[in-house]
Amino acid sequence: MFFAAFENTGFYGIQILKRHAQPWRIVQGIEFRSVTVEAFKGKQGECFERHQAVIYRGPFKEILDDDNHRMERGRRYAVCDKTYNLYRKAPYRDLFEFVDPIVDVPLAEAKPFDCSRTSLRHPKETKRQDYGVTTEANNTCCDSGNCC
Repeated sequence: MFFAAFENTGFYGIQILKRHAQPWRIVQGIEFRSVTVEAFKGKQGECFERHQAVIYRGPFKEILDDDNHRMERGRRYAVCDKTYNLYRKAPYRDLFEFVDPIVDVPLAEAKPFDCSRTSLRHPKETKRQDYGVTTEANNTCCDSGNCC
């Protein structure tokens, strides 16, 4: 109930920083403890498609964020511009890799994004549908005959 009040008023990234082991008061068998909570404000706004993606780094096998985006470690997920920018800030920024599209989609030209589902994003979506670059392997190490 306590954390729901934070969520209902628009906070995100809610974490317990400190919880005292001993209650400071007990009233009719109910223990009252001091808790230090950190929460961030500013996740309001519309969801727009700009072909961005995020990859959850871990350490958990999967996570569920405050907006019900469920993500498995190491997989590339489509996110709206709002979520993408939110994850780039504290407390999330160290948990994700950020994949910008090769061709920027200006916010004024972006279409609405359906944030009600979590979906994987194929790399071709951020690199353009016709992206097919192949690079040559660098064999300079073996050319000298010293490392192979």
